[in-house]
Amino acid sequence: MTALVIADTDVPQVTAGLVEDDRIAAVTLTGSNRAGAAVGAAAGRAAKKSVLELGGSDAFVVLADADVDRAAAAAVRARFTNSGQSCVCAKRFIVHEAAAEDFTTAFVRGVENLRIGDPREHSTQVGPLARDDLRAAIQRQVEESVAAGARVLTGGRPMPGDGYFFQPTVLAGTGPGMAAFDEETFGPLAALTVAHDDEDAVRLADATAFGLGLSVWTADTARGVGLARRVTSGAAFVNAVVASDPRLPFGGTKRSGYGRELAAAGIREFTTTRTYWVAA
Repeated sequence: MTALVIADTDVPQVTAGLVEDDRIAAVTLTGSNRAGAAVGAAAGRAAKKSVLELGGSDAFVVLADADVDRAAAAAVRARFTNSGQSCVCAKRFIVHEAAAEDFTTAFVRGVENLRIGDPREHSTQVGPLARDDLRAAIQRQVEESVAAGARVLTGGRPMPGDGYFFQPTVLAGTGPGMAAFDEETFGPLAALTVAHDDEDAVRLADATAFGLGLSVWTADTARGVGLARRVTSGAAFVNAVVASDPRLPFGGTKRSGYGRELAAAGIREFTTTRTYWVAA
């Protein structure tokens, strides 16, 4: 058996060759924005359908009337699942000032109680990052955000030993213009931001180049849906964490990509309507 070795510099050419092949009718990609740009461009040149499911910086909005303990427990799961290495992990936690103190206390406590260890162990809740460059990116985002005025409430450092571990980290006082708020944080880093009211929460939630998912927590579900309608995202969950479900369309907007996967909408993305006109 002969192994096929492709150098990094050859990837765009190989990608374009695959997409342009007449045996390929359409293309879908789940990956980085850089990869999505290359695949989308190749599909455009070849006039073929494409679906791109790319990065995310999902907002987790906690309104003043939310069940704070429930929201904080869900926030820990939403951010640190798979060590934060998921496009649908909540990244930015936007909390109404009336609930901010209680939420922050409960959230930080939950993060500090996470069990870090070997991902093969059933009891482990946070494992290592996939690569060392991903860990370095998280460290850079922490350092740049702190330099811009954010505060480390817990964590903030890489961990020694085998594996690319980084401490589960919570930054407070974040906002637009900071790396932890503006960029996708693909690792165990949470950015906390305080909103003055619902209008401010909408502004902060929408202050991103991404638009994959949104989670809103409130005692008034109509209020939650109303707020979600004003934020651009591919999906909105009220009193639940963002997730993909095969029964429902899944996909993003803005830099999070386009098109839909799953459910009937996902099938239609790769279905071509054909017209038959038969004269008697």
